[in-house]
Amino acid sequence: MDKLDLKIMVELMRNSRVPVTVLATKVKASREVVTYRMNKLEHDGIILAYVAEINPQHLGFVGAALFLNLRAQGEKAFKQYLLASPSFSWVAELSGTWNFGMSVFGRTNEEVDAKVKELLTRFKADIIDHRFTLHRSNRFFYEKYFGKMPATSQTLVNPHKLDAIDRIILQAMSLHARISCVDLAQQVTLSAVAVAHRIKDLETCGLLGKYSFFVDVQKLGLFQYSIFIQNKNVDVRNKLLSYLSQHPSVSFISEYVSDPFLEFGLFVKDPYQVRGILQEIEQSFPDNRILEILLFQKEFISIGPPKCVFE
Repeated sequence: MDKLDLKIMVELMRNSRVPVTVLATKVKASREVVTYRMNKLEHDGIILAYVAEINPQHLGFVGAALFLNLRAQGEKAFKQYLLASPSFSWVAELSGTWNFGMSVFGRTNEEVDAKVKELLTRFKADIIDHRFTLHRSNRFFYEKYFGKMPATSQTLVNPHKLDAIDRIILQAMSLHARISCVDLAQQVTLSAVAVAHRIKDLETCGLLGKYSFFVDVQKLGLFQYSIFIQNKNVDVRNKLLSYLSQHPSVSFISEYVSDPFLEFGLFVKDPYQVRGILQEIEQSFPDNRILEILLFQKEFISIGPPKCVFE
């Protein structure tokens, strides 16, 4: 990768639906060169998928995080199950306290609980231990991989009654945010202009948020960790959240219902940097305690919502 590749990725992380002609103008290169570079970034597995930010809560779904330890003998069947399931997303192989982490979604807490129990029962011979906790919120700051701070994310502004066509559009864009209105129109038997209007309405009400892309951080020369920090002083919780949001090496923040801890992503070029950054956080927030440090080995299901939320 060179400077042009990095410029292209910065712009795509800000808005992965940007037309190639506009992108070429922004990075000061020809359309042909930009198209070639994008294709190469995709071919080399640096850009894994173009994603649209879609909040499952706005579609009437609740989510939970599941962390577990699995015996090596059961990994192949376990991964196949998750890849085929319509309910799991953001599945990662980890090193540390847990060796797998994922999100699971359902319409109610009871439905989520049932799906987790089904998984635990199916692989009970191989699952050593697990932790299950409900999501409160998730925020992603992946522009920071390229040294850029994220813009303020869009929130739900107006209620919007979804129909079957809206759900098809949302699901298609969650899988490939750069899909054209012409291609979408073929899926929903509307004109491309009508599809564009639908997309604009979904953006306006906040159901379609930011467009970015799913990146292989290892190919950027980065190590990514998941850090669990216990928030023992609730009076400084908002200050801690603000601090982490603005920290240049924090890639995401997850909060959980009724749990005193936060999870955040920390990326570094050298693993030896982790200790220093955590010490800085400890000095700024001495009432908090680091509980767990997990190394992301591989994310094999992306951050987009699973199939079930579009049904």
